[in-house]
Amino acid sequence: MSDKWFAVSNPASGGGRGSRDRERIATLLRESGLDMDMAASEYQGHTLKLAADAARSGFRKFLAIGGDGTLNEMLNGALASGAGEGEALFGLVPVGRGNDWARTHRIPTRYRDAVAVLRRGRAVDHDVGVADIGTQGLRRFFINAAGAGFDAHVVERTRDDRLGAVSYLLALPASLLSYHAPELVLRFDQQNISGKVFLAFASVNKYCGGGMLVAPHAEFDDGLLDVTVVNEVSVWELLLNLKKLFDGTLPSYRKVRTFRTRSVEIAGPVPVNSEADGELIGTTPIRFSVLPRYVKVVVP
Repeated sequence: MSDKWFAVSNPASGGGRGSRDRERIATLLRESGLDMDMAASEYQGHTLKLAADAARSGFRKFLAIGGDGTLNEMLNGALASGAGEGEALFGLVPVGRGNDWARTHRIPTRYRDAVAVLRRGRAVDHDVGVADIGTQGLRRFFINAAGAGFDAHVVERTRDDRLGAVSYLLALPASLLSYHAPELVLRFDQQNISGKVFLAFASVNKYCGGGMLVAPHAEFDDGLLDVTVVNEVSVWELLLNLKKLFDGTLPSYRKVRTFRTRSVEIAGPVPVNSEADGELIGTTPIRFSVLPRYVKVVVP
């Protein structure tokens, strides 16, 4: 069964486009000649369960038809249920609002072209991020970016929209007014960063939040996390410099620090919300690390 794809379509992705376009995408996949079984998710977290069951059944090729959240659930289900290092291959037909993972890998958003990538693309090695959450032994994988602080605060306010660019910007003013930068300590490579931190990203890829270029130098197969730390900023200061989140100049801003590491621990006196691939995963303390070249993905 390892040569057969297991596909999950998320009807809620893209603000409902996943439901409206499901048959159209299924027809394109059938016409492509790809051998696959297809299922549809019915609730948040269902893709994780479906992928886990498929992995236990012997599937090692997984196709997400949705957004970054759908791909994240598929990754977690497959890796937690039998797909070991180098065994799993992932593909994506982008139907999300943000499509940050697809943006990094230049996977087309036109369905026919995305299906053509699955048919004629190449399989490359890809790092996987790991979030070890709290003290309960909870673990969550991510393939794009994870963070603690303001990004998770906005995710909480836009959880139905998967942090697409429009929903992020619409939620930004109210989120800023209700958010206060917490005291955090980041520990990495025998170094510490402490103080009031607006947010801290640990990135495998370059983009998050529906097109925010927070880690322009990140490489998806270098075995390192690109960590971006933004110190406390005022509402007006953030709004005046908002374009830096999207044009790749964020690392050069005076209140931003960046570093590369294999792991980073984030903690503080009070729990702070954390997210991975635009999904809330828990609160600090949290440890982000990386599994180098752990899966394969299909890219153009």
